[in-house]
Amino acid sequence: MIVLSVSPIAFSIFSLNVYWYGIIYATALSSSWAIATHLLKQLRANNITVPSKAEFDSFMFWAIVTIIVSARFGHILFFEPTYYLKHPFEVLMIRNGGLSFHGSVIGLGIYSYFFIRSKKVQWLLMADVLSIAGALGVGIGRIANFINQELYGKVTSSNYSVVFATVDKFQRHPTQIFESFFEGFLNFWTLFLILKFRGIRTFGSGVFVSVFCIIYSSSRFAIEFLKEVEAYNYFNVVQLTVGQVLSIIMFVFGISIKKMKYLTKKLIQRT
Repeated sequence: MIVLSVSPIAFSIFSLNVYWYGIIYATALSSSWAIATHLLKQLRANNITVPSKAEFDSFMFWAIVTIIVSARFGHILFFEPTYYLKHPFEVLMIRNGGLSFHGSVIGLGIYSYFFIRSKKVQWLLMADVLSIAGALGVGIGRIANFINQELYGKVTSSNYSVVFATVDKFQRHPTQIFESFFEGFLNFWTLFLILKFRGIRTFGSGVFVSVFCIIYSSSRFAIEFLKEVEAYNYFNVVQLTVGQVLSIIMFVFGISIKKMKYLTKKLIQRT
């Protein structure tokens, strides 16, 4: 058993507090940026058409803004709409936590679609690149949830439990660490091995984004059963959390990538 009592403040500069949450998320985003930049460099070396480094850097700057904003509004919309309607000024209090991965994916997907259209790049190629980079980002980002003592698990008596000191004195499942490993790092290394054994020209096939979605959604769906989070009745048949419902949608998307490629191609031809 571990007792977690880490201060959310990493250090202070004069009267300005710098939070671990921000530091870790900044590390996650910069690491993802670096991985994507490296992959695009390899693709250019293999004469595969991708955005230039300058174009991608511009894309990533606005992508990060999009990710943060859409993750925040995704959390508000999917998980706590009533609370934020009553406390609207807390919408901006990101340092207290409250970022939705599914919200960030939706926002990034919309932004990426318009960017890719303008550059005439295959959307699946960019999606494959961003999936590998994003998996690493998820792995690092979930550590921020752990340090911030949010998204914690249910009470348990297991030996690997954690007491989140700012929450209560009960032993709980460290679900943030489970998610960091399965949704993030395991996902990243699986995609890395696919790249190693199938080669750089696998990009554009959709295999990376498909595997990413399947591993993330399956892991998230299973770990949600251990989380201290409210479940809802759907169709008076099954009780699921919001995260599980969104994960089902993501799983279906993951196994339908090839069909999505065909439909998107048709959509672009008509517009």
